[in-house]
Amino acid sequence: MILEIKDLSFQFRKQPIFTAANLAITQPGIYAFVAPNGSGKTTLFNILTGSLRADAGQITLLGQPLNQASVYTHVAYMQDISVLYPYLTAREHLQLIAQLHKVPAERVTAVADALQVTEFLDKKVRKYSLGMRQRLLVAMTFLVDAPLILLDEPLNGLDPVSLKTVRQAIIAAGEQGKTVIVSSHNLDEVDRITKDIIVIQNQQLNLTKSTDAESAEQLYTALFE
Repeated sequence: MILEIKDLSFQFRKQPIFTAANLAITQPGIYAFVAPNGSGKTTLFNILTGSLRADAGQITLLGQPLNQASVYTHVAYMQDISVLYPYLTAREHLQLIAQLHKVPAERVTAVADALQVTEFLDKKVRKYSLGMRQRLLVAMTFLVDAPLILLDEPLNGLDPVSLKTVRQAIIAAGEQGKTVIVSSHNLDEVDRITKDIIVIQNQQLNLTKSTDAESAEQLYTALFE
C-alpha cells in the first residue's frame, strides 16, 4: 500500500472540506486530481505533508503512520512560488535541497538539465518569469529521491516548451516506479500524463479512470457542470 486514507475529516473555519473520506493507492503511477477550486486539493497535500492536522482519520504512507519522519523519508512536495527566496539563485536553491537530503552533486546536475534550469542556474530568483520559477520548483521537488511526489499546479504559467519538459519529467518519474499525484486545471495535460483520476466531490475522495472515449475535461464537465 502506497497511500491509505481512512475516514479523513477536516474543517476550515467550520466549513467541512473532507467528511470521513477514504482513498487507497496500491500501485505506483501517475494520478491527477479533478475538482473545482476550493474543493480541498491543496488542503489534502498539506495534510499529507503534516502542514495541517486532520480533525479525524488515519493516514499511512508506505505502511507507516503519517508523521514527520515518514513524510521526510517518503514524500517530495512541490508548493507554490512563495517558498522561493528571491535573493538566491536556482543553483543555491538546489544546493540547499541537496544538502538537506544528502543528494549527490551529479544528481543535481542531471535534474537541472532535465528540467532545463541550467540556462538560468546562476540568476537570482527575483529576476525570473513565472515559468522559470515553476520549473525551478519542479526541479527542487524531483531532486528529492522520494517514492511519493506531490505536485500542486506544476503546469501553471508554462509556455508550450516548458509544458513538454515538465510533462516528460512527470512521465519519467512514473516509469521509474514512483507515485506522482498532480493537481492541475490544465485538463488537456492531465490526459497526456494519466488516466488515473482522483475526484474530490461532496467532501469525498474517489479514485476512477478516464477512458479513451472520455477525456478528463469531459469527466469534469459530467461531474461538476
